[in-house]
Amino acid sequence: MPPDSFENELNASVSTNVNSVPPVVFVEGFMGSGKPKKWGPLVEIFKNTDNQNCSRKLIFVKPGCGSSLHDRAIEIFYQIKGGRVDYGGEHAKEFGHARFGRTYEGFYPQWSASNPVHFLAHSLGGITIWKLQQLLASGIFPASLNPHPDMILSLTAVSTPFKGTQGVYLLGSTIDPINIIRPFSIGCWLGRFVHVYEYFNIEWIKKIFYDFNVDHWNFYWKNVWGCAITEKEQQSNNDNQNTSEEIKRSVAGKTHGLLYCLYKSPWLYNKDNGPFDMTIHGMKVVNETSRIFPNTFYRSYVTTITYTEDSMYHIPKPSLSLSYPIYYLSYKIGRFRFPEAHKQYQPITDEELPNWYENDGLCPVISQYHPFSCSPSYCTHHNGMPPSEKYKYQHSYQFSIKSRPNPVRGQWDVWKIEDTTHWSIIPVWYNDPKQMEFFVGYKEYLDQLDALSL
Repeated sequence: MPPDSFENELNASVSTNVNSVPPVVFVEGFMGSGKPKKWGPLVEIFKNTDNQNCSRKLIFVKPGCGSSLHDRAIEIFYQIKGGRVDYGGEHAKEFGHARFGRTYEGFYPQWSASNPVHFLAHSLGGITIWKLQQLLASGIFPASLNPHPDMILSLTAVSTPFKGTQGVYLLGSTIDPINIIRPFSIGCWLGRFVHVYEYFNIEWIKKIFYDFNVDHWNFYWKNVWGCAITEKEQQSNNDNQNTSEEIKRSVAGKTHGLLYCLYKSPWLYNKDNGPFDMTIHGMKVVNETSRIFPNTFYRSYVTTITYTEDSMYHIPKPSLSLSYPIYYLSYKIGRFRFPEAHKQYQPITDEELPNWYENDGLCPVISQYHPFSCSPSYCTHHNGMPPSEKYKYQHSYQFSIKSRPNPVRGQWDVWKIEDTTHWSIIPVWYNDPKQMEFFVGYKEYLDQLDALSL
């Protein structure tokens, strides 16, 4: 059963202005570049059929693509609301980075419990918004900004590891509380690349490719060596003006610079990063202190590509469109076992592991449902895409479009889609019919939620 729901402090239903429907915020997952063009022709899809205008504001946020749930959630809050990112004094001290980050004008400064937003998030993005909602109820944000969990009207998660994934262990993470990443694994080499990339901080490259948004770790060589940063560099970093004292307290300021970070990264060998938060034991800690909220609509799109025959193990279905890396990772997840040497730290038992074998190439199906155990009063499960008015003649729905049940606040609406990989639906646009059906259906879903919120 899920923890007790959060009591609505406002004691009022969410209101929606018919002339200004709630915006929708798009959130990418691990290593997402945050470039809106990748998502496809969303402006065209979200046009209103009556006046051919896109009346809904579309917001694309760019949190640190390899950062922890906490840091990403804080960054998203200030990117939408506006202001200087404050990761929290206790958090910054515990993990060794600077307390403050970049300053943002705000995509939607009026964001509040009475002016909420919708979130559509992929993979790590889904659990980032789940974490954000917990933080909105925690008191970490200034009271002057009126934080409240009802600021999130809906959370729609696609291929999201709410309970973690074995895929992260295969790529380098461990369950050892001291050596939490294997030194020569793919994940560790990726982390070293981030260190080099951010150490030199070449602005034009970051604009074209990736901006990892890890300024608060002070990896930039001028911060590490205490050199003066020009006014132009400060402006290009969105006023990320950490004081010298903050830099000294940061991990990079305590180390010997790039070589030390490449040898044993104080960021990777830490619990304040995205890969750790996607582990099964990492998400178990997150969910132990999390709760659902009664005024939010929750929906999960669960993807899977595996099957089983006369065995407890799962293997990917044969497909010419399935690349070898995805096939291999899916195959390994479908028969994953924890190392014998670390059995005392194992987050789930060997008897439970077979329930975690069905997967989409990265995340097990059981983890994509929602953060807690299933319960009739907590979740409803369906197969296939949700009913869509535009695609009603292409499917045999279990109920008609006109009589489809309304979503219920505070309950999880789960839709399982077969033969779909972790990356098939969002956030990269392939001009695939399944993607078009998904976005058209999602627009109809948001319209339905807005009508319920009037």
